[in-house]
Amino acid sequence: MSERPDLKDPQKTQQTTPLNLHNLYSHVKISVKTLDKIIVGLILVLVIVVVYAISNQGFTVEFDPRGGTPVESQKHLYGEKIDWEVSEREGSRFLGWAVDEDCKVFWGEDQEITGSVRLYACWEE
Repeated sequence: MSERPDLKDPQKTQQTTPLNLHNLYSHVKISVKTLDKIIVGLILVLVIVVVYAISNQGFTVEFDPRGGTPVESQKHLYGEKIDWEVSEREGSRFLGWAVDEDCKVFWGEDQEITGSVRLYACWEE
């Protein structure tokens, strides 16, 4: 003989009552064909992003030493920080790397990569 749930005890009732999800999305008015198109579109976007990330191997950081010793370009992924290299130039003191040639906006050591960038060496004579 099967045991009947005690209807006065809510924990026992919840354990034995099956979950009814049949009408969960009954208020949503969208066709299956439209949902299929949305799913295919999202899969295509995902594939394109993955292919781009694999083929690009990250972002390029180029260094313009402006008369100083050459510094090799670097590849970094989004959110990484630059491996700082110092350029040298006789008779000048290296101040740092800037995003503009006028050395008005310096690249901070804690700044993260969000795209390819060209940095310019800034010098004090």
